[in-house]
Parts: sequence; structure tokens; C-alpha cells
Amino acid sequence: MSTHLGAGLLPAVETLTAEQRRGAACVWCETTLQPGIDDVDLGARPATRTGSAWFPRACPDCAHVLAAPGTEGSAPEPRLGGYC
Repeated sequence: MSTHLGAGLLPAVETLTAEQRRGAACVWCETTLQPGIDDVDLGARPATRTGSAWFPRACPDCAHVLAAPGTEGSAPEPRLGGYC
């Protein structure tokens, strides 16, 4: 899954670990991620004159709660077998 967040919703890059900056850990809770398997891609951030490029990703739990404030609990509950 992929979504692009405005800079104001992400933690400041200087507060992140190397793993968080390269997308190997959630930018909020530091959970180790497997990019492309169990992560939410938050959109690559390009290099600037003062900093290098970084690749924020989140675990699904943090992305649901922190990437879209006010939407907590709005996702439908999963059903057994995936059928209604």
C-alpha cells in the first residue's frame, strides 16, 4: 500500500534512526518492516541541499491511526474467511 503524506504529519527526519530513514522500520514505532510485504509506503522524500533522500514507511497499525487523524476505527472489522 502507498500513500503520500504532507511533511507536517511525519516525524522530523533528524529524529529518525537510519533504519527508519531508509524504510526498514516504521517512522512512528520503529517496528521492523519488510518493504513491499507488511508496510505502508509514505512516499519518498528527495534530497535537499541540507539532507539526503529518505524513504518513510509505516506499519499498518500506525499508518491507520497516525497518517489519517480522525479516522481511527473507521475501517471495517475483518470477518472470518473474508466473506460477509
